[in-house]
Amino acid sequence: MKFSWLEIKNFRNFKEVKVDLTNQNVIFGMNDIGKSNFLAALRFLFDRDIRKNGLNESDFYMRDINEEISITICMNIKDFDESDHSKLIVSRLKDARDSTDLENVYLKLFGKYEKEEELGGITLSWGNNLKKLKEIPQKNGFTELDRIFKVVYIDPLINLETIFQKNKKAIFAQEKFGKTDIEKSEKIKILTKEINTHIGEMDIINNFEKEITKEYYSLKNEEIELTIKSEMAINGYFSDLRPYIKKNNDDNLYPTSGDGRKKIISYSLMNYVTKNFNSEKISLFLIEEPENSLHRSLQIALSKKLFSHESYKYFFLTTHSSELLYEMDNASLIRVHSADKVVCSSYLYNVGEDFINIKTQLNKFLTTAIFAERVLLIEGPSERVLFEKVLSEIKPEYELEGAYILEVYGIAFKKYWEVLKGLGIKVFVKTDNDLKKKKGSPNSFDLIGFNRALELCEEEKKKPINIALEENDTEAVKAEKINNTKIMIYDKYRKSKRIIRENNIFLSKIDLEHDLYEALGPRLDELTGSRDSIKYLQSSKLINMAELSKVLTYVDCQTIFDSSRFEVLKELTKNGDK
Repeated sequence: MKFSWLEIKNFRNFKEVKVDLTNQNVIFGMNDIGKSNFLAALRFLFDRDIRKNGLNESDFYMRDINEEISITICMNIKDFDESDHSKLIVSRLKDARDSTDLENVYLKLFGKYEKEEELGGITLSWGNNLKKLKEIPQKNGFTELDRIFKVVYIDPLINLETIFQKNKKAIFAQEKFGKTDIEKSEKIKILTKEINTHIGEMDIINNFEKEITKEYYSLKNEEIELTIKSEMAINGYFSDLRPYIKKNNDDNLYPTSGDGRKKIISYSLMNYVTKNFNSEKISLFLIEEPENSLHRSLQIALSKKLFSHESYKYFFLTTHSSELLYEMDNASLIRVHSADKVVCSSYLYNVGEDFINIKTQLNKFLTTAIFAERVLLIEGPSERVLFEKVLSEIKPEYELEGAYILEVYGIAFKKYWEVLKGLGIKVFVKTDNDLKKKKGSPNSFDLIGFNRALELCEEEKKKPINIALEENDTEAVKAEKINNTKIMIYDKYRKSKRIIRENNIFLSKIDLEHDLYEALGPRLDELTGSRDSIKYLQSSKLINMAELSKVLTYVDCQTIFDSSRFEVLKELTKNGDK
């Protein structure tokens, strides 16, 4: 079984949104934008403990109780032959399924406000024909749907004691006792009775019992007496069990203090319960901002658990943490954002075989960028050092205003471009007009800079070009011929350049260093202390660019920012202007 899409209408701050899903889904966005409401829609759909309370006026969009709420989810079951979960769903559907569509199942919540009751009534329907769904009968709030799904909601303040007490009965169920456990259980019961006997023989207890009974008689004349007993004797010896920490080589017991430690123990307990109980149901995890109180390293560890552990096969996760997404693959990224109204953009993210060996690196950079509004993709660290210096002087709050610079190390322009664009994030690119010599053809060069940009625009790539390089040409002469060819290419392909620019891709005439010299002129030689500042910056690129950035003044940065060669910086920060 695989979740396919979700549609929410007239629920809380969602007028109408529809997003693609898979079985592991990440919901992210700014604070107070609707991430919790997104999870709430799923809770109403799948969780009878939430559903049984009905809908309040505040659950209706803009409190308009004349409009009806609908929450619809599509589940793909084309893996029926291999999936026990798909078989479970079909077995419960019964006559709600016909021959219309054998690959999909639809579940829909319908909410209508009853003014006399001052409450919104809920009906559920399902089937494989979206236009002819059948209502799911309810008895005491229980439906066939509740025999399929077990919802595990984990809030940011996950409570270890609550989880332990809730699951204690199932964990220590008597039917699991072996022969030895049964024998020990009987001994514990005898010891418990002895404890209560000894407690009852204590003078301090006897005196208290007599005095409190006397006080009771003064208020109500009734032939009873009050007695004090250990709850173990009344509720069983498991009633007082609590988790403690026991350090290695230390027999002392320590309380499970510390929010971070409690959260990790809580998740460990949830993993255990999910693996060992309710296996006949589909466990659906709804996890809200688990990064709270967790150190960065523990967030990364939790990421590995969430995206690789069998227990978390189906989940919806809200988060502000990039570390929690380091291990993601085959996940649906759902961005909740707002212009005039709240909307959702989704992208089904798959690392792919080309990047599987660098998945963590790819995810690390990507998952920081997806929390921005506008992202500039650059080739490497020298661009980043320069651009961060310029913006720190001219637009020091650019990141607070939603802009972010992401270096892709020349490996993944297209991957980042597709994901970010798919999430509705505005993407800019600054790249060199690179040429690359073809193997076996010393005078033939691929236009990799132009073609990199054209590929992002889904335009036809340019064919290789020949450069008349002679055997007796010096390196300087060869470099001059190649640079002149780059300028010729830049000036020649005006139509392609216009298409590239319309897609917010900014191509250098030659490269970053030449752009910088065009912006600053001889001032660049002065700042670098070199007669050939371009050549100086092209050698030891990162180190020399870092040294240059240290001596750039505010005026220098303003000159670069205002230069047409660095127009991308102005465009990146434009939406941040007040």
